Amino acid sequence: MTRGLLSPIGLILAVILFVALNVASLVGLNNARVDLTENKLFTLSDGTRNLIAEVREPITLRFYFSEKLAGNIPTLKTYANRVREMLQTYVNASDGKIRLVSIDPEPFTDAEDDAVRAGIQAFPLGAGENLYFGLVGTNMVDDQETIAFFQQDKEPFLEYDLTKLIYALSDPKRPVVGLLTGHQMNADVPPMQRLAGTGPQPWAIVDSMRAEFTLKPVNDADGELPANLDVLVIVHPTKYSNKMLYAIDQYVMHGGKVVVYVDPVSEVGVAFRQAAQQRGSQAAPPRSELDTLLSAWGVKVDTDSVVGDLALAQQVNGGTPGNPRLVRYLPWLELGPENYNRDDVLMANLGPMVFASAAPMTPVEGAGTTFTPLITTSDQTMLFKSEELVYGASPVRLLEKFKPENQTRVIAARLTGTAKSAFPDGPLAEPEPPAGHGMAGTDDKAADEKKAPEKPPVPDSHLAASNGSINVIVVGEADNLFDQFWVRAQEFFGERVYVPTTSNGDFLINTLDNLAGSKDLISLRSRGKSTRPFEVVDGLRRDAEQRFLAEERDLTQKLEESQKRIVELRGKAAGEGGALLSQQQQDEILKAQDEVLNTRRQLRDVQRNLNKDIEALETRVKFVNIAGIPAVVAVVALVLAFARYQRRRRRAQG
Repeated sequence: MTRGLLSPIGLILAVILFVALNVASLVGLNNARVDLTENKLFTLSDGTRNLIAEVREPITLRFYFSEKLAGNIPTLKTYANRVREMLQTYVNASDGKIRLVSIDPEPFTDAEDDAVRAGIQAFPLGAGENLYFGLVGTNMVDDQETIAFFQQDKEPFLEYDLTKLIYALSDPKRPVVGLLTGHQMNADVPPMQRLAGTGPQPWAIVDSMRAEFTLKPVNDADGELPANLDVLVIVHPTKYSNKMLYAIDQYVMHGGKVVVYVDPVSEVGVAFRQAAQQRGSQAAPPRSELDTLLSAWGVKVDTDSVVGDLALAQQVNGGTPGNPRLVRYLPWLELGPENYNRDDVLMANLGPMVFASAAPMTPVEGAGTTFTPLITTSDQTMLFKSEELVYGASPVRLLEKFKPENQTRVIAARLTGTAKSAFPDGPLAEPEPPAGHGMAGTDDKAADEKKAPEKPPVPDSHLAASNGSINVIVVGEADNLFDQFWVRAQEFFGERVYVPTTSNGDFLINTLDNLAGSKDLISLRSRGKSTRPFEVVDGLRRDAEQRFLAEERDLTQKLEESQKRIVELRGKAAGEGGALLSQQQQDEILKAQDEVLNTRRQLRDVQRNLNKDIEALETRVKFVNIAGIPAVVAVVALVLAFARYQRRRRRAQG
């Protein structure tokens, strides 16, 4: 049998079989893959697969990557391969509905012109050459979505960004966002009046929402919400009627998404209230009121307290007009990426944000919802009574009172999971107006005998618990949407232009963008990175630095003292008017120079010791890869060969 296989005909047949297997694998197994990565980086989530399955019309993805120009940037080229393979995974899962076209936009070609027209961002390399690394998606009605440049630091959100693009092309209608606010945000200003610049102007965040979504102002006096809302935004809620509270609650119970900005001390509200009182009218109270709903949904927002944070406090002028003095104002927080939950897609790529007088929030015990922090403070915090800050407080006085409680505070969170209704038995009757609010001449006895209002009937659509998982974002501060906290207005060729100074507006737009998508899109989270950190090496480096840091500091100090001594000796000799140094001075300088050389040598030794353990680890890893694994394979082969030899020998003897 062995001789037959080794015959010329057998070898020819083996070659034919080998080629046939390869051709068959290319044809039949082109889409077959095994994902062995730790975080399943190349395996699409169920949410993405559900959205791809709902694609009805063909979508074309044009992947622009400057392959040749990226030859000297290995990290970028590796990430580009990661993106291309991820896109191919989408194509494989789409049953032919998604088509991928890879384009290398070489300089001064039509492909480069197409990339620029499509909005792909150019990365200049010099000498007139630009590198492109982006994606353009189009559908059958010429809707276009673009990822201008694939940023490698956003790799954990790669699947979300790609799925969001697919979703936008498969469902191109603009989401409808409702805005219910206790502030005078002027969202109902007529478009012509807004363009003409006459009358009250809307807040900049209102214009930002209109640019991305169909915005519908909600009047709390109506006691109901507009139909077909995709997301409801509530900014600084006031004391709403039971009818309006019930409408909001049932909207959430039926799957509606909500963003709530509550405020323990609305400084914008205080300013409006003071101006309104001067005019003899009323304005919104400085404190938000929505605890009835929020508590039922699983979060307690302490609007009686304001978070002061020494580590995050902004500096303000705490002095007098003639004696300015910069001090930290504890309630005004400047937050950064270290305060964000980077595992939630809402917080991806956000820059600094400013919160003014934020309320802390905690999960309600026993609630069926999941409380996920989005923004947290440092641990250098103290809670102040909100009533202390209603009309301003002395920054210096707050600093004097400050005693850190060594506790981080959550000031923005996401609520998900099954929630209970705040109205489990249906809508409630409106409370009776206070005494003395009746019509003039009304008989007091008749008023006393008047029956209490009847409870409204329970609608057929009433839900005592949510129909599936809710999705509610709660922010413990509402002033951050006011213009002065996130934009700067300037004139540009006669037109008023807003330039963002913080990411306050981006956070809300990110939130609406996320919530306005389907449940499958909302379910996506960061998937991890394809590059894995050297955790053992990093640990060794930290240990080495701790061990040798003190020694390095002592040697550096000794070196500085020796160099200082040399300068002093030479300066002393020059001051004595002598061009030549005395023998004693020369000896002292030589001794100091020897100390400098010796100290520098010891510092180099310390630096080498810092990497000694790491180099030893690298040596062991190289040995295992270069010699260890082949040695193990060789030993296994020898064992198998010896076992086979023993079997043959026993057969021959038998």
